[in-house]
Amino acid sequence: MKIKSGGRMEKERLRIVWLNKKDRSILYAKLSLMELAMSGEIDFIRTKSSSFDRHVLPQRAIDALSPAQAFFVAYRGDQQCRVILDTSESFFYMSSAIADADLYFFSAYSPEIFEEHRFLTPYPWQKQERYNLQGYRKHFERIEREFGSYFDKIVRFIPYPVVMNLPARRFRRTKQLVIVLLLIDRFLKKHLPQLRFGPLDPEYLLLKMRYQQLVGYRLNPLNYDIAIRESLWAWPWHRILLYKALGNLSGKKIIASLSSQEADAPKAWWRHCIPEDEIDAVVRLLQEKPEFPEPYEEMITSSRLAVFPTGKHWGWRAITFLSLISGGPILMDRPKFEPYFPLDDFKIYYNESEWSDLANILNKVTSEQWNMIRKHNQAAFDKYLAPLPVGRYIYQTIQKWFDQNEGKQI
Repeated sequence: MKIKSGGRMEKERLRIVWLNKKDRSILYAKLSLMELAMSGEIDFIRTKSSSFDRHVLPQRAIDALSPAQAFFVAYRGDQQCRVILDTSESFFYMSSAIADADLYFFSAYSPEIFEEHRFLTPYPWQKQERYNLQGYRKHFERIEREFGSYFDKIVRFIPYPVVMNLPARRFRRTKQLVIVLLLIDRFLKKHLPQLRFGPLDPEYLLLKMRYQQLVGYRLNPLNYDIAIRESLWAWPWHRILLYKALGNLSGKKIIASLSSQEADAPKAWWRHCIPEDEIDAVVRLLQEKPEFPEPYEEMITSSRLAVFPTGKHWGWRAITFLSLISGGPILMDRPKFEPYFPLDDFKIYYNESEWSDLANILNKVTSEQWNMIRKHNQAAFDKYLAPLPVGRYIYQTIQKWFDQNEGKQI
């Protein structure tokens, strides 16, 4: 703590040293800390892996970090807090580097797992005769055995975020500027051991341009009823029932695609999850190739209803995050993982009965209702999930940790 004139105590400014690595799935969180630095609330420094202090994080821990996991050290005076940000899609992807961290922000936060130390409750439709959950139970037993003593380090985080590093061609009018910024960013990361953040930082400008593109989807008009593109990779029969419900909708503008890498394989892994008398119909569905006239991001943010079955391993979906940004109505399986904010502050419809309510919900969303929900959800997003509020949540959580551990030997 610093003492200001008049005897008032002031917390010392946080300095964050970020380990630069392949972190494509965590770039939204990186932008949130950059915005915090832009507001003058922290100092933000990025360090090459080759220059990072191995006394702070050993090489084995660095090697254990996936592209969905980032590491940084926060300094306050002579205190330090080692932090992992993890946007992995499920609980069993947590990193063994948690042993070397003080705080672990986790998108796949489940109170059942990390507070009650028990396996999460499956959805009613995840019946054992169709879906063998034994592998997931073994994963839970493994992380409970290996990392259970570290569960108190884990805190809630944001849902799995949208992709932030799109190819330059997707930026259309600003494509040439994006290419120049990419080249400058690569040069600086290659030749400088440390990068101090500033308003003309090329990586920041790239991420900011992508965020502005995402927010721009809020201006999209209502062009479709439902646009959906799914794979059988996760919970196949659950998705087939959704596509059956979509097929029963008449007089609606629906563009729906379902895919599988093993569409025609006689021994495709998904076949054991689907009734025998349904397999031929499913194969025909997989062979259909409907045309998507616009990029999927444009279409889903121009839809009356965005429909999201739960991701593989119960995970959040990046396209769900995209719809939260644009604000449109969402129908989804109730998430098993909890974010740091009350999700009920968003207006979201939940699938409680294997998609039997799809038609009723779609019919409820009039053009007027669509606009009302969009405005409400956009305000909720800006309150909780815009980059600066996310950065402040990280900042406040770290400050709280420093206050609780002041004077302790960590």
